[in-house]
Amino acid sequence: MLVLSLGLGACSSNLTSTDSQREPAPVVTNNGPDTATRAPNQGLIGEPSPFDGMPGDGQVLSGLYNDEAATTDKRVALLLPLSGPHGDLGRAMRHAAELALFDAAADDFVLMPIDTEASYDGGRLAAQKAINAGAKLILGPLFSDSVRGAGEIAKQANVPVLSFSNNIRAAEPGVWVNGLSPEDQIKRAAAYSISQGKYRFAALLPQNEYGRQISASLDQIITSAGGTMGQVAFYQPGSDAMEQTVKNFAQYDQRHGALLARKRELGAAGDSASQRALQRLGGLDTLGDPNFNALILPATGGDLRQVSALLAYYDVDPANVQYIGTFGWNDSSLFAEPALNGGIFAAPEPGNWNAFSSRYRKTFGVEPPRIASLSYDSTALAAVLAGSDSGITMAGLTNVTGFSGIDGVFRLNADGRTQRGYAVMQISRSGVKMISPAPASFDAVF
Repeated sequence: MLVLSLGLGACSSNLTSTDSQREPAPVVTNNGPDTATRAPNQGLIGEPSPFDGMPGDGQVLSGLYNDEAATTDKRVALLLPLSGPHGDLGRAMRHAAELALFDAAADDFVLMPIDTEASYDGGRLAAQKAINAGAKLILGPLFSDSVRGAGEIAKQANVPVLSFSNNIRAAEPGVWVNGLSPEDQIKRAAAYSISQGKYRFAALLPQNEYGRQISASLDQIITSAGGTMGQVAFYQPGSDAMEQTVKNFAQYDQRHGALLARKRELGAAGDSASQRALQRLGGLDTLGDPNFNALILPATGGDLRQVSALLAYYDVDPANVQYIGTFGWNDSSLFAEPALNGGIFAAPEPGNWNAFSSRYRKTFGVEPPRIASLSYDSTALAAVLAGSDSGITMAGLTNVTGFSGIDGVFRLNADGRTQRGYAVMQISRSGVKMISPAPASFDAVF
């Protein structure tokens, strides 16, 4: 039986040269109009599932409402975009919540799905409906605008909100951002990089809300992990200026100029040792590395392919610079990119997700969206708390030992942020491998 141990105590001088005859810089044309604007939604690495054939597969799940429980304090609202362009996603997350009901909820637990229409006003209205219906906890909404709307109403009624957003700007006391935030993923991967001797950081970010959101936290993330944060540059995805941005960021002109100066120096010396050294420089285009040895690249998909290809073209060597990404790097179409070989990113360990997705597929006949785990874990948490002697309380939600769900260990902090225990994954030409496991509890990390 897979309830996933979710419960209390679980635990960058312009120089030119005719010396270098280079082909034009690579261009990738499959950048979507909003690639990397939203936090990526990618799957994890496939592994055989040890949980096939779990009870409940293919069975009819219990109803969401229970009239017999109408007078109890075990009423929880589920705020999702159940209509409009995001309706399919919302309904899939509702299905994940149904699985959690089957696994963790008692007969007197009441879950009330309410449509937010993926908007600020919709979030406010949905929260008001939930409160009017007696909800003691709100799960969701999904999008940050809806979270802000719902949070305004819920705080007035002292009803906690456990949202599915990963935008940490929406976090505040009593309104949790429980999604898989890119900032926390970068923090975990950066800490691993520092442990491996890579501590001089730089970042190359998309010029959009996603990139700006990450930029706001980088100094704190890297400093707290023991590293130093250097240059941060922004590029416009798919723009003509993108190549020049990467070239400047890589300090290509300075390093190319250093190579030309060294060649002139060795040529003027004229001795045999200098001539041998000059010959060794014959195949190079730059001299020296850039002033960073760890590079944060939160782009995904076509943007990431183009950025990494340009970095390689302008002599940023991934053998010397540790590339660091986010969960969105877990994309098989990226694994063959030479510039990404050896790159790392943080992610939940894949085992529990594989088991959950297998069960979801058997029950509903379709693949679940990757973020469906958030709905399952949150619903199971609500059910466990509702069934405890204390019920759903702020103290229960912020239990310092945390909880363990599909995405591993997590705990809710008083400031509205969620801490998660991630594994560190590394890209190779053969796929992805785990190089540092996720913690089993919060005793050994954070």
